[in-house]
Amino acid sequence: MNRTASCRRQQGFALVAAIVLIVALAAMAGFVATMTGGQSATQQLEFAATRVDLAAQAGLEWGAYRVLQQGVCVPANTPFTPPAGTTLAGVAVAVSCTPGGPPHRITARAWIGAPASPDYVERVKIADFP
Repeated sequence: MNRTASCRRQQGFALVAAIVLIVALAAMAGFVATMTGGQSATQQLEFAATRVDLAAQAGLEWGAYRVLQQGVCVPANTPFTPPAGTTLAGVAVAVSCTPGGPPHRITARAWIGAPASPDYVERVKIADFP
């Protein structure tokens, strides 16, 4: 009878070890999924920052064209629409020009997203042109 009682006490050990192993693997899988999701969000923000930076540069060049070729200084917060079908579509751009004899100061502000949201990105570029 000692042998039978001893076997019954040891039968549940494999089940406990299996449950501990499953919980440990699930925790590691959750950690990997969390880290991968964080890297993806970071990459999306970096891509948005690049788009916004390029849109601000495009707005600055458009303002410079208006000053240098057409002799017109754009009024404050004039909207500039990036070309459709490009990666800059969907980025809002406002261009301002401050006339001051030469040089004219051109400011281009580009942004994407809502100001209070975590995915909001904004860039401002300033240049002086004769």
